[in-house]
Amino acid sequence: MTLPAQGASTTRRGFLGLVGMTAAGLLTGCSAPSTPRPGSGGASAAAGNQLKSLTPTFTAFSGVKPDLPGTVSNLEGVPDIAGGFTAYPASPAPALTQKAGKGGAYKAMTPLWGPPPPGLSSNSYFQAANADIGATLEFQITDGVTYADKAIARLAARDIPDLMVIPSWEIDKMADFNQAVDQAFEDLTPYLQGDRVKPYALLANLPTTAWEWSVWNGKLMAVPYPTEPYPYALLYRKDLFDKNGWNQNPKTADELFQLGKDITDAKAKRWAFGSIHEMAWPIFKVPQEWRYEGGKLVHKYETPEFEQMIVWMRKVFDEELVHPGVISSKGTNEKELIGAGQILVYRDGLGAWKELLQQHRPKNPEFALNAFPLFSHDGSAPIMYHNTAAGIFTFVKKGLPKAQVEELLSILNWCAAPYGTKEYELSNYGVKGKHFELGSDGVPKLTDLGTKEVAYTYGFLGGRPLYVDWPFPEDVKLSLDWQNASFKHIERNPFAGIRIQRPSKYSGLQVPTEDKFTDVMRGRRPVSDVRQIAQEWRRDGGDEAREFYLKVLRDNGRA
Repeated sequence: MTLPAQGASTTRRGFLGLVGMTAAGLLTGCSAPSTPRPGSGGASAAAGNQLKSLTPTFTAFSGVKPDLPGTVSNLEGVPDIAGGFTAYPASPAPALTQKAGKGGAYKAMTPLWGPPPPGLSSNSYFQAANADIGATLEFQITDGVTYADKAIARLAARDIPDLMVIPSWEIDKMADFNQAVDQAFEDLTPYLQGDRVKPYALLANLPTTAWEWSVWNGKLMAVPYPTEPYPYALLYRKDLFDKNGWNQNPKTADELFQLGKDITDAKAKRWAFGSIHEMAWPIFKVPQEWRYEGGKLVHKYETPEFEQMIVWMRKVFDEELVHPGVISSKGTNEKELIGAGQILVYRDGLGAWKELLQQHRPKNPEFALNAFPLFSHDGSAPIMYHNTAAGIFTFVKKGLPKAQVEELLSILNWCAAPYGTKEYELSNYGVKGKHFELGSDGVPKLTDLGTKEVAYTYGFLGGRPLYVDWPFPEDVKLSLDWQNASFKHIERNPFAGIRIQRPSKYSGLQVPTEDKFTDVMRGRRPVSDVRQIAQEWRRDGGDEAREFYLKVLRDNGRA
């Protein structure tokens, strides 16, 4: 799934104001959680049996068999890769034997990183999918780059759609979401816990680790979208690298910097990089968030590696190796820039690989991508971060009648149909012969109508097991090879397997603090300010958060 660039956020006070509540009102209005609340602002932590007791009983869906084996992660909280498909099934079989819906009409808010399609009344793709579902879903598609702003505004106005998708990286920036979730959304525990999930066989097929991340305040609050183990990689235009003979295997930060200089030619409107600084973190061996060593908990901002990363990124910006549109606007569509060859390397999730191929290969058959093998700044053994087991959540509006909640869950069950099923084909490509055709290679190719009307919408509403389910055989193998080679470098998080709801003050610190570091990287503040910014972070809530996280480690026998 695609990871967008850093988006908007709000302060704790601002978020409480937007949802029209005081802190006291939120705390008294929420039902008491079954997990302890150490720290402030509704922060809590749960692990092991606490989480598993709330999740649906896992039941594998046997109707789909991958062509290539996946990878067993053997890491707590990190789901396996279920495998890959090298060929698209010629005749996908239905996963469901009856209509999911009962004729209801609902609205769903989802993000999209690209131009929106026509609305329901003039979109035959939406109409066909809804007909198969047996209910009407009307999408309220919202720009993914500014999604947090819009989601907060909807919460502020109490204008909650029947289904609301919120990515985890946006939730992390929303102070006091831990309390607001109870006010806005339905508790799904009575519908999905344990064997209660049986009416929704495709939801039962989702990994248990993903469901564990759908727990807030001791309740199952959302349907998860399982995410690949890796938050991002450095994707690059393989076809243009092949053509120009550029280095496709940099082994140090200096080699990556030199590659940037080799590629960049402003007169030719070609820059080496889009957003890459978040991938520079693991390259410089910055801990993913916290590092526990010698009885002490150290945040990434406090490490010498983080300062080294800032200094290197400052060189990258000083040398003007980053596309000016990326620098000047958070709304720049980097997928369009890499498709146009105006940037050659950028940081994104592995899901973007598939999206880019689908978006650009029909127009440019030579378009090809790959991901740089992992490396470290000094050539030593690399590290890699890992995602939480779920990266996107679909919430159901609070207060709907029981029958409507059940119908919505049945619709989400339809949306969770895995690759290789008829429902997956319809939700991703539309109607065969109308929105897509199978090419000579057996790969679905959108028609002109499909290009206009089909957008990734239903897919956000239901996650699925982690197949590399791309209709591009050579790219499936490239991706699986990269993932299999990268698993061994995943850095163990000291909090692996523990579901933590961040303290509010800590959540509110993330974006303003990183905005300050961005000012340093881009030359608006001196490098000498890095340690001062870290001190301000500690003063404004970082040290308080450290005590909370230390307590989590102690409570779970890890400190």
